Parts: sequence; C-alpha cells; structure tokens
Amino acid sequence: GIMSKKRLLVIDDDAPIFHLITAIGESCGLVVQATSVPKEFLEILETDAPDIVVLDLVMPKFDGIEVLQRMKDQQIKSKLMLISGAEEDLLARASKLAEAWGLNVLAAYRKPLDPTEIVASFKEALAS
Repeated sequence: GIMSKKRLLVIDDDAPIFHLITAIGESCGLVVQATSVPKEFLEILETDAPDIVVLDLVMPKFDGIEVLQRMKDQQIKSKLMLISGAEEDLLARASKLAEAWGLNVLAAYRKPLDPTEIVASFKEALAS
C-alpha cells in the first residue's frame, strides 16, 4: 500500500520559527501539526505520537524538561529536535538528559535557526 506520510508536531510560541519549521516540514513531505498551546501539544503527543517532535525548550508557562520527562514516562519514541534561544548549556543539558532517559534525540539547535540544518535533520529522520 501507499506509505502513510510521516507526521511532525511543533510547539513554539515564536511565530517566525513556528512558520519556518512548518514550511520546512511541509517541503520535506511531512504532515505538520503546529501549536503554541502546551495543553494541545501534550494531548497530541500523548494520544497520537508523531514521527518527529520539534520542541522549543524555553517558553512562558511551559517547561521543556518537564515535557521530556513525560515523553520518558510514556515511552514516546518520536524523534526529537530541541531548539532554544537561551544559553547554550541549557540545550546541551536538555539533550544529555533526553538521551540518558532513552529518548530519540535527532538534533539540538540554537536560535537563530539555520534552515539548511533543519532540512538536513528532517531528511535524516525520514530516511531512517
């Protein structure tokens, strides 16, 4: 049968990034669900886990590390792209933690994002 399309779930409250990642995902042939609402994000993640998750670690009223913990507790195997505008060490800590918890870390990028890196990561995720 036809391969079903891979799905991408994005949470970010930063509109330009939100649109950038959505556009890149669609150009890579992914079905994109994007939200800036943590409750909505967690609902999709926990009821219908996508193939790839893009998680902005630093948002108001939203703790990225807590999301990683929930992904671990629920054994969510989505490939994970972490992004952050905060200092480098938060990103490094979060990726180490996610890996230690057995999560599937695809990449970790600091803002401003480089679209070519994101395309490369999505293609890598789709190839595997």
